[in-house]
Amino acid sequence: MPQTILIVDDDAAIRLLLRAHLEAQGYACAVASDGSEALALLGISQYHLLITDLDMPVMGGLELLQEVRSRGLITRCIVVTGYATIGNLTACLREGAVALVPKPLRTFELLDQAVALAFEQTRLWAVQMKAIVQMKSNPSALEPRRDDARR
Repeated sequence: MPQTILIVDDDAAIRLLLRAHLEAQGYACAVASDGSEALALLGISQYHLLITDLDMPVMGGLELLQEVRSRGLITRCIVVTGYATIGNLTACLREGAVALVPKPLRTFELLDQAVALAFEQTRLWAVQMKAIVQMKSNPSALEPRRDDARR
């Protein structure tokens, strides 16, 4: 089953460009034109990754990140914006974004790196969650072994 990505941008050309690029890499993509439409989609489907513009009418990307975080949705987020500033980067990272990729996208290199980073974080979280579940189901695994106690 392919990993799923929700692309949110008020510019239809950007939505189509990102969708075509990511689908060519094997991802399953859905699109939304603003944050409010994205929240509706997030309410009915789960996405592994959310890629959003920052400046959009109705609900912008930062507000969308805040809503995703407040609702406890487990999805990684990347912001792609024409307003790439240190202030916006800091605000987005505070709200849980993995990366901020500046527009215009002259190449897809930075976006591809951010997508790879987001999916690597997701993979590592799954490994950690599995370890936690195993420890909770076997509390004796937390006790030091006799060999470890001598060191």
